[in-house]
Amino acid sequence: MDMAGRISIFGLCFVVFAGTLDLPAEAAPPARPNVLFIAIDDLNDWVGCLGGQPQTRTPHIDRLAERGTLFTNAHCQGPICGPSRASLLSGLYSHTTGVYQQPRGSAMRDDATHFRGHLLPEYFARHGYKTLAVGKITHGYPAEEAFQIYGGKFAGSGPKPAGGKRFNYHLPDVPWTGTQTDWGAFPESDEQMPDFQAAEWAEEQLSRPHGKPFFLAVGFVRPHVPFYVPRKWFEEFPLDEVELPAVRSDDLNDVPETSRRVHELPKYPHLSWLQADDQAQFRKCVQAYLACTRFVDHQVGRILNALDQGPHAENTVIVLFSDHGYHLGEKDRVSKHSLWEESTRVPLMIVPSKSAMGFEHTAGTRRDQPVGLIDIYPTLLELCGLPAKSSNQGGSLVPLMQDANSNWRSAILTTYGRGNHALRSDRYRYIRYEDGSEEFYDHRIDPHEWTNLAGQAEYHERMARFRETLPIEEAPYHPTTSRGPVNAWFQDHLRRHGIE
Repeated sequence: MDMAGRISIFGLCFVVFAGTLDLPAEAAPPARPNVLFIAIDDLNDWVGCLGGQPQTRTPHIDRLAERGTLFTNAHCQGPICGPSRASLLSGLYSHTTGVYQQPRGSAMRDDATHFRGHLLPEYFARHGYKTLAVGKITHGYPAEEAFQIYGGKFAGSGPKPAGGKRFNYHLPDVPWTGTQTDWGAFPESDEQMPDFQAAEWAEEQLSRPHGKPFFLAVGFVRPHVPFYVPRKWFEEFPLDEVELPAVRSDDLNDVPETSRRVHELPKYPHLSWLQADDQAQFRKCVQAYLACTRFVDHQVGRILNALDQGPHAENTVIVLFSDHGYHLGEKDRVSKHSLWEESTRVPLMIVPSKSAMGFEHTAGTRRDQPVGLIDIYPTLLELCGLPAKSSNQGGSLVPLMQDANSNWRSAILTTYGRGNHALRSDRYRYIRYEDGSEEFYDHRIDPHEWTNLAGQAEYHERMARFRETLPIEEAPYHPTTSRGPVNAWFQDHLRRHGIE
């Protein structure tokens, strides 16, 4: 008889023997909590609970924040979709994996060192969870392989007018990659939107019993471009009442030349274009972003209601986050792709399950320490009672959720292209580029990051402490790296790093 058979028979004999002694039965261990994992694309701090824009309406996201812990100083690890999602799903920084830019092909799927078999849902599946997803969760890694059940992504970024029609922004004829940047009221109904369909699929999953604990990921596309949602959402924000963000036309005058070149986006709208004709397009753009955010908040509300009204209300951990932020005119751009606050700062909130055993938590908690999306992986493992994963480079947020005075990191890292890093502490932002040039901002006196303090001697000692926490070693570019540069600097940079 093999060892497994002997162990099985021994276990059976022990149960029978214990029964004959009439030993008191041990209470069954509590069921592991489910996870509802809500990812939103391109949502910056324009949500009510973060106060990023006074007119934004996000009642459902706000009520979720009131149920758990809101991290007010949370930042992505990559300010574009692919690197950000690669990091948060693998639990590894970009300088470890080499995924600094948008991925392409199958190289991430084929990488068993960093990704294949190591992603967050795959880890949950190995520990007995049923894993399900719908919408945009992964980027560069097949969702059908990351999850046991995938409900689909539907129409990608959503329906668009026929014949390539654009409402407002027409892409300039320049030799760089760009996105679907445009804004306008389209299509006719919510039912035509991928996010509506994703919420509908998730509602059904949340309404029925499952035979084991589940990890359900729901990925919403809006407010990713194009800023298209049905007209009724625009009507909540009358165009002549729209408040524009604070911007300066000379904002880039005090940043290093490398910063301007790294951050240049020839294919995207610039501030001068937005402000022409008495800010006409600026108001339309902001109105559209507010409308898209209101629309996606409504979809969040639908799945929260489905959870609360279904059989899993008492035993589900909820996490909601955005993969990165977004500029609406600040720093001369309508985009992400930057190491500044608007690109890196994200909404992040976590609600432990109501039935959590031994977990003391106060609803409506706010934490201001610098945290990252990379912390989600270890946090969910702890909240669900799963073994810690030794390779995770983030830290569990559970101690911070329980005690505001818990020991924590001094700053959180964001990387945009190999060699370009930002560190955000509770007060400062430090940026260092590949060539050693720097930026430094004091958020206590300059929340808009309008004044680069890097050249002022009184800050040099503080900057030196930030330099000490930068990555010492940086992985080469991953084979998955896309060859489509967004500007001339990246074209030269990628060529120097062997990406042709």
